[in-house]
Amino acid sequence: MKLFETLVVVVLVILGLAFATLSQAAPDVEDRSVAGGDYVVVMPEGVPSDSSLPVLFYYHGYGQSADTVKNNKALLSLASSRGVLLIIPNGLNRSWSNVGAPSEARDEITFTQNILRDVQANWKTQKNHIWATGFSQGGSMVWDVGCYMGSEFSAIFPIAGSFWRPHPATCKSPVNIRHIHGLNDRVVPMNGRAIGANWHQGDVRQGMAIWEDVNGCDVTPVEISLKDMDCKVWSKCRSGKALELCLHKGGHSVKTEWIADGIDWAESL
Repeated sequence: MKLFETLVVVVLVILGLAFATLSQAAPDVEDRSVAGGDYVVVMPEGVPSDSSLPVLFYYHGYGQSADTVKNNKALLSLASSRGVLLIIPNGLNRSWSNVGAPSEARDEITFTQNILRDVQANWKTQKNHIWATGFSQGGSMVWDVGCYMGSEFSAIFPIAGSFWRPHPATCKSPVNIRHIHGLNDRVVPMNGRAIGANWHQGDVRQGMAIWEDVNGCDVTPVEISLKDMDCKVWSKCRSGKALELCLHKGGHSVKTEWIADGIDWAESL
């Protein structure tokens, strides 16, 4: 009987420690405001507050918000496990004012710059590890950020969203970019689609041609096959930047593992 009671006590102690660890493991989530809007910052768990951190901006899709994303446990867990400071900008009215898109409610590039300045003023960040990713309309935001302030990001890896028409003639600076898109995407098709009478999503391949030109990629890309997609890789661009287009056979979708792969890719540059 005493042995049984002892075992019960030991089990209860172990469970108590486990629950205590889980409660301490919750990432630190903070809502912040800057000129133009607000955003969410998620501090990775178990990292000293004075640590120098890589930074990942995540732009949500149309109809979502920063609150939607901060409830995405898989994404927060990924960022925390990699020791990444996760930044979640909040779109106005669950949308973004992409260059060429219907909404003109906000200058999103200035908004992003304001967030980045606020982050750099309040956390120690790794200047060479500032990345951006996003899905759907948020992916289009990443293309805009890369085109108009790419020198402030060390790598971008958007998913299922690209430029809107008219395509920019060029971009301000070369950028490391790895774009993922579904060949059967009907929400943001590879060649884009009309949105109302006056707007049109851009063409992914035309957009990649712009990046080829900006990055000085004038050689034939190498084609590689990954687990669930095929990629064209431009690895010898004059700018020294990396350029990849990865296509899968699915539709309009995003996987946390693709973002994890994007982090691995960005860290390897």
